[in-house]
Amino acid sequence: MPYPTITWDVLDRWIENGTDMVLVDLRTGPEYEAAHLRGAVSLPYGELGARYRELPAEKLLVFYCSRGAQSMRACGHLSRMGCRAVNLAGGLHYYRGKFLEAGGESHGNVDRNGRQDLQW
Repeated sequence: MPYPTITWDVLDRWIENGTDMVLVDLRTGPEYEAAHLRGAVSLPYGELGARYRELPAEKLLVFYCSRGAQSMRACGHLSRMGCRAVNLAGGLHYYRGKFLEAGGESHGNVDRNGRQDLQW
């Protein structure tokens, strides 16, 4: 496996310690709005191919989805391209940490098409 996979407890430690990373939620917009990890940006998996260049290449990129399959594919692809990609094992379904936020919170600007602006 060319990229690391971490468990939710490791992710919680990274968040607590202020690790310089970007959390990327690959689920659909409505899924993100219902609940997401604190500080995560929404970049639906179906848009990743067209929008991956919006992600900061110099940062550690931690990907998650619902159960882990899409984030594994994303990490595999992006790590082959030279990105520092990390997969959250089991996705949000298995997350048991303290950084889950219910919907209604917005992180970043949303454009007129409802896509989150990922510019840093």
